[in-house]
Amino acid sequence: MRKYYVGLDVHSKKSAFVIEDEGGKVIARGEVPTTPEGFWGLQATYHLANGTQVALETGTVAFFVARQLGRLGLDPIVVDAHEVRLKAHRPNQKSDGRDAFELCEGLRRGIYRSIVHVPRPEISTPARHAFASSPLRAAAGSAGRCRQGVAARGGTPPDLEEHARAARLLLELRPGTGGILLGDPLSRW
Repeated sequence: MRKYYVGLDVHSKKSAFVIEDEGGKVIARGEVPTTPEGFWGLQATYHLANGTQVALETGTVAFFVARQLGRLGLDPIVVDAHEVRLKAHRPNQKSDGRDAFELCEGLRRGIYRSIVHVPRPEISTPARHAFASSPLRAAAGSAGRCRQGVAARGGTPPDLEEHARAARLLLELRPGTGGILLGDPLSRW
């Protein structure tokens, strides 16, 4: 089976792609939906083997796309967007198709050095969930609601008891106890 390289310029709804062979001949180019089904269709249509490298640049959906490609057995290479711009042949002539081509060509020639590590979901997701259910987040939300109420009512806290609970919790999070010293929430008013 021939070895292919894929450049993928990712956007929230559609992603532009370019596929080259080892010699640099463009095999295909086009767009696919930025969905698991869209990436599966790209792999199936062009018979991309497991381990085929796919270059994409950093951006808001880069980790999502990299994980989807990894689930398909492809090898996503996330490149720092700044490096892609610096090494582009025509950095001022930007288009999605050209960006995908530049990513593909750079990957094939091995010119990228700023490769971004994509943590496995089981590593990054627990940290996000831990914060979402943490006392710190609860206290921050409570203090935020208090501040909003103070602003809306011209300086009078709507629920002094809620504010007192938030202040006590924030003050309990001190260095040496595994928490963070955030200071007195009243100092913001």
